[in-house]
Order: sequence, then C-alpha cells, then structure tokens
Amino acid sequence: MQLWSQKLSQQRTESTAMPINIIAQSEFTHARDITNKILRAELKQAFGINGRRLDNFTLAGLAAATKLHLNAQRPITGLIGCAEYFSVELLQSLLLDIDAANPIRPLDFVATVGNAANYYIAKEFNVTGLNLFIGSSDNSEAKLLQLAETELMANQHQTLLLLNWHEDSNQRRCKASLVDYVA
Repeated sequence: MQLWSQKLSQQRTESTAMPINIIAQSEFTHARDITNKILRAELKQAFGINGRRLDNFTLAGLAAATKLHLNAQRPITGLIGCAEYFSVELLQSLLLDIDAANPIRPLDFVATVGNAANYYIAKEFNVTGLNLFIGSSDNSEAKLLQLAETELMANQHQTLLLLNWHEDSNQRRCKASLVDYVA
C-alpha cells in the first residue's frame, strides 16, 4: 500500500503542474478462482455490501471504494475508473448464452460494458457528477490522475473517487483513491 502511494505521488509530481491532494487510498484483492457466491458472502460480512447480481469485477471495485469511504467519510462528487479489461465472467456468460441460443438478459448485457461497474458504484455512493470509465494498458495510475486534474481544473470543489482494476492469472485487485484540488 505504501509503495503504491509513493508511486502515485511520484507520477503526480512528474506529470502534473496542478497539485492534487490524495485524501485517502485503499485496495481490495481477491483470488481469481473465488466463486461469485463466496465473494458476495465475504463482502456482505466484512462491509455490509449486498452484491446480488454483481460480477466479481464490480464487487472488487465496490469493496475498495467502501473501504476507502469508511476511512475518509467525505461526499464523493465524481468517479473515474480504469482497467485493462472489462468484466470477464459476464462476457463469457453472455457468449455462452448466445451460443446456446438463450435469450440475452438485459442486465447481463449491460454488465459487460466497462461503465456498468462505475454505474453501480456511483449509485451506491450517490455520485451525481462525472462518471467515466476508461481502458488503459499502460500507466493507468498516471492517466487516472491526469483525468482527475482536468476535471478538478474545471470544478475545484469536487472530491473524486479513482478506481484502478488490475488482474493476473491468480488475483484481481482494485485500488481506490480519493482526491481533491489543492489551492
């Protein structure tokens, strides 16, 4: 956690002229082979998250944001998410349904879009401002900070939630940062 914070601060210093205050950070990681049912039960017990109908990708983001919000209880006015991929499990499920000639459920279709995770998280935290999801394979933290700077320059009285998902063959991780403008 400390290494990630140092990396963000270094990237912010190297890539920006405008100061951004990193209010708080958190991270949530889970094993890739955990079932959705088990992950939902763990998150309900740990954070009170009702994750019914949410995929593991969204649940990881919701858990990271909830951990962050518990430590820094400030209203979130905007959300920027970033990942190298979209929801793998639901995309596979959608493709299997298509192959089996099953009707496509609207919620499954919507959840394959990267913004769906942001939608659910924004809804959970009553975010009414910016809600943006991008895909990025390189320098995702720096890109998130750059987008945050752009938004904060336009409206300096915001508190933005930045979510950054990473996945490898063993685990899925979502890092969350709460940032605002430093006058």
